[in-house]
Amino acid sequence: MFGGLPGPHQAPLPWASGILSAGLLAWMHLGFVRPFAEITGGRAMPDLDIDSSGEGLLALKSLLETRAEAAELLRTMHLGPDLLLPAVLSIFLFLLMRRVAPGAELYGRPAERLLPILTAFPLIYGVADYVENILSLMLFPPAMPAPGSVSLLAEAISWLTRLKFAALVISGILVLRLAVGPKSAARP
Repeated sequence: MFGGLPGPHQAPLPWASGILSAGLLAWMHLGFVRPFAEITGGRAMPDLDIDSSGEGLLALKSLLETRAEAAELLRTMHLGPDLLLPAVLSIFLFLLMRRVAPGAELYGRPAERLLPILTAFPLIYGVADYVENILSLMLFPPAMPAPGSVSLLAEAISWLTRLKFAALVISGILVLRLAVGPKSAARP
């Protein structure tokens, strides 16, 4: 499947961005996600809750107002590993798409011609994740948003979380599809 891909010495940037992405995800899970769930009685961090709603995020905001340690964990995650992850993971997915596209076909067309469209999905993921993080920093304690903007922030975060995950999943599926899907016949 990926046997034709170059090793770390031939393609250091894809390898480095992939390893760094995995490390950041592990750091987030072990250092933030698990402790957050323990402190909040099993609640998921808003960044990982694809089923979140504006109402659910407002309830989480109220909970975090009484649990400063959990609020600080969320804030530290956004200003720590989640400050790097969207960029690094977007770069990784972008580079993988560019690496597996040559010779691949997608819907009967050479995938290389579709690269500008295909590589938009990792970019959409990264932008959505960063905007989601900024709005979370504006909504959750210690931030004190204006009362009129609280509901709007919560709704925007819930939709950005869905958009982020959709773009991430589509990017992953495209990489797999290009890597294992039909290949173009050599043309004279």
